[in-house]
Formats: sequence, C-alpha cells, structure tokens
Amino acid sequence: MTTSLKIDHEKTDVSARFVANGARLALKLLAVLAVLYTLYFSQTLLVPIFVAAFVALFSSRLVRLLAVVYVPKPVGAILVISALTGGLGYLFSLLVEPATRWLQVIPRLSEKLASEMGEMSKSLSAIKESVMSGSSGNSDSIENAVDSTLHSAVSVLAETTASFAIQVGAVVVITYFFLVFGEELMRHVVKARQTFSAKKSTVVVFQAVQNDISHYVLVISLINVGLGLATAGAMHLLGVEDALLWGALATILNFAPYVGPMLLAVILTGVGFMEFSSWGSIVLVPGAFLVLNFIECQFVTPTLLGQRFNMNPLLVVLWMFAWGWLWGAVGMLIAIPLLVCGRILATHLDLMGRWVGVLDGGYEDDGIAATEHHEAPSES
Repeated sequence: MTTSLKIDHEKTDVSARFVANGARLALKLLAVLAVLYTLYFSQTLLVPIFVAAFVALFSSRLVRLLAVVYVPKPVGAILVISALTGGLGYLFSLLVEPATRWLQVIPRLSEKLASEMGEMSKSLSAIKESVMSGSSGNSDSIENAVDSTLHSAVSVLAETTASFAIQVGAVVVITYFFLVFGEELMRHVVKARQTFSAKKSTVVVFQAVQNDISHYVLVISLINVGLGLATAGAMHLLGVEDALLWGALATILNFAPYVGPMLLAVILTGVGFMEFSSWGSIVLVPGAFLVLNFIECQFVTPTLLGQRFNMNPLLVVLWMFAWGWLWGAVGMLIAIPLLVCGRILATHLDLMGRWVGVLDGGYEDDGIAATEHHEAPSES
C-alpha cells in the first residue's frame, strides 16, 4: 500500500514538473512574440534612436577633442553634426542625378535583355519550338515585368520620402542630445549606485562597453568607406559611368555582410550589361567589386577588428534576414551593428554566461582544437 502511494506521489510530481516546464516554455514563447510584435510596430520610434546612438558613439570622440581646445560641448556637438550632415548632404546632391538617370535606364535594360533572350531563342530553334513558342511574347512579358517593378519602386519611394525626411530630422536631434547629455546621464546612474565598489564596477563596464562599441562602429565605417572609394576607383578605371554612385552603394550595402555585396554584384552585372557589349567586359565589372570585397572581408576587416568581433556567418545571415523582415532594408543595414553591440554588452555584463561563445566565428577554436589534436599523441 505504501509503495503504491509512493509511486502515485512520484507520478504526480513528474506530471506537475512537466506542466510547470510547459508553462514556463509557453511564457517564454509569448514573451518572444510580444518583443517581435513591439519591434515590428515601433520601427518609426526605434530606428532613429538606434541610428543616433551609433552616430553619437563614433562622433563623441570628436566632441571630446573639441572640448580639449575649450569648445563648449553644445557648440562642439553642433559643429560635428553640421559637418556630418553637410558632408552627407553634399554627397547626396552629387548622387541624385546619376541615380535618377540609372532609374530611367532600367526600361532600356529590360529591352536589351529581352532582345538578347530573343536572339538566344532564335539560335536554339529546337528549344524554341518545344518550350519557348513565341519569343516576342516572352520579350513583352519581360519588359512589362521590369517596367511594373520600376513603377512600383518609384511609387514606394515617393510615398516614403516624407517619412524618411522626418526620421532624418529625428536622428539629428537625438544625436545632439546623446552627445551633449549622454555622459551626464551616465554620471547620474553611477551616483545612484549604493556602494563604492558598485560605482566603480559600473564605470569600468560602461567605459569598456563604450570603447568597444565606438571602436567597432568607427573602424567598420572607415572600412566600408575605404571599400567604397576602392570600388569607385575600379569602376572609373574600367570606364563605367557614375563610378561615385557605385562606390557609395558599396559603402552602404557593405553594412549588410554577404547579402549587401551579393545585391551590388547583381546591380553591377546589369550596369556592365548596359555599358559594354562583350561578355568579358560585362563580367569584369562585378568581378572587380567581388575581388575588392573578398580582400576586405578576408584580410582587411579581420586584421583591423581582430577575432573579438568575429561572428558565425550562419547566425549573421539569419540575424540580417530576421531584422530585414522586421524593419525592411533599414533593419538589414543596422542588424550587424546591433548584433555586435549586443554581444559586447553580453560579454561585459555577463548576461549570457558561456552561451555568448555561440556567436563566435569559430576560427580561433578550430585552431585550438587542431593544436590539441596534434599534441595529444605526444602526451600519451
């Protein structure tokens, strides 16, 4: 009798634990869904804040340098923001005309592509008769598809111009307040801690996080600008029109690793298709960019950033697609800086324990594993 009661009690405990674990898992899933829901519908609020925080991180050093020469912080912030917005505005004014011209060229690209496909279908008459009956219909369908895509893109761009201008203004204002009052806010946070050791640890962690994040944002921005300049120079040497436009696109799209360069390679293939007639010259246009991107991602970035910021490529791509689904193109561009900043915070604040190592690229661990494998026989 006692044994049966004990077995029933154990079964009850197991079922209770199972129900409790299921309830905790359900709560975690609901929390994740709530976070995703909040992020999806708060894009217009959070995007300017994140972008302004990144801008303030690498421009705060300039404000501090101006403060050394007795320039007040509010004045220094205005000077830095004015220089940044003035430079970007001037670059934008240089790129508007060529970008508009290339948007108008897209229908010609569809016509040329349809013509090339028509010639290919004529040369392969057997395939044409069995599969591709009516090449003119195929050409018309290609032209209509490209034209409709162009019109849709232009209409979306016109609808989002006002929203984009508002968000740019919000970024400028928030960046100013980050630069002027960010450190003061941190000092108040330190004062709120109770003990001296807590105050000291807070200051150390804050400085480490700020230095690492600002170092990453500044270095990766300089690397992308360098890639853009190299791309513009290569396009100029190849005789491609509007080389500065393609260099600017290389700078922007390289903030989205893997996906951004692949997209630009496709765009440059179309550019080469429009500018040249021989396939060798056409392939050389995207090929030159891919060579430069290979040098950047395999040699320049690992050398300047080191293994600390090395990320697992699979997680990088999945993370970018997730943020692209949430916030579109802007989400894909800021996804990797957000991931790196989150990793830095998790490392310094010990938020994930050893699980933070899941984000590592694994090259260093592979080398250690290989070393241990070679050293194992000598130890035996």
